Amino acid sequence: MNMVTTEAPRVRPGELFKELALTVMFSVLIAGFLTLLTQYSLMSNLKYSLSIGLSIHLLSILVCVMRGVTRPDMQSALIAIPLGAVVGITLGSLLDGYNPLWLVSEHPTTMLISLVMALVFGTVISYYFYSRELVAEATAAVRLDALERAAYENRLTESNLRMLQAQIEPHFLFNTLANVLSLIRDEPLKAERMLEDFIGYLRGSLNRTRAGDVSLADELELLRAYLDIQAIRMGERLRYTIDAAPELLDLRLPPMLLQPLVENAIKHGLEPKADGGELTVRVRKEAGALVIEISDTGLGMNMPLQGAPGIGLGNIRDRLTALYKQDASLTIEPNQPHGTKASLTIPLAATAEAGTG
Repeated sequence: MNMVTTEAPRVRPGELFKELALTVMFSVLIAGFLTLLTQYSLMSNLKYSLSIGLSIHLLSILVCVMRGVTRPDMQSALIAIPLGAVVGITLGSLLDGYNPLWLVSEHPTTMLISLVMALVFGTVISYYFYSRELVAEATAAVRLDALERAAYENRLTESNLRMLQAQIEPHFLFNTLANVLSLIRDEPLKAERMLEDFIGYLRGSLNRTRAGDVSLADELELLRAYLDIQAIRMGERLRYTIDAAPELLDLRLPPMLLQPLVENAIKHGLEPKADGGELTVRVRKEAGALVIEISDTGLGMNMPLQGAPGIGLGNIRDRLTALYKQDASLTIEPNQPHGTKASLTIPLAATAEAGTG
């Protein structure tokens, strides 16, 4: 592949203002969300939410400048998020008429919950901005590659894949946060477990969005984190099994390829079903191909979808076509005796050679 080098894009004042406006918008939405779940007033929540959001945002910019980078990255976020959370809570307390030190000594649990929520929301919003940068990079790459016609097709495919990888449905992130908040007071141990799984899921997702390919073992580990979160949320209504032979775990495949299939199985099959059901992920070799089956015992294909089907299946088919042409396939069929089964087939030779191009 012909590589094109270019200077890193400069930060434009208009973009900084737009990101600042988005941070304010997110902070207002979070304040409204917390007002519905807590006994605190909207104005009080706004003081804390805006203080925390703007502190993290401005510290992210400062850290980027100090590190000499022109765009947000996870190293900067790891510094800015916890520091901004502490600064924001301190400012919010002062704006609300309280001495932060008095609040820590008299209401340590409330302050700890506030810190945890600030860290979680700060991570999600930072991840949103980080994903926007990935899409912007992909778009810029497409425009630049138009100048070199010989490399256009390959680079276009790569850029499209990056954009497809960045299309992670935000409803899962915010639903998880809502569940964590609802569990903090009554079932703190469950809340802690869900938060740990959520952090593990986010860490795995962020690592994979920039990777050309990952091992099957890493992809299944991400699925386990996702399913553990759903299992806490759905309780005994969700049971799952992941079955893969050890000799297959080092095979390479595109990142975030399996999760949309698991999401569909839960969202359209198991979650709407009163008693839930079982989800099975089975990986095997068959006739020179890697076959991954995701089956569920949910409502099945004859039942109406619960909500819009989303971009998941189209995303997978687009990526398979871009990477393997007609050598890979995705089939959806009824599972016996009930439910749905999705079968993903990838040539074994491609799984061994992925990432070498």
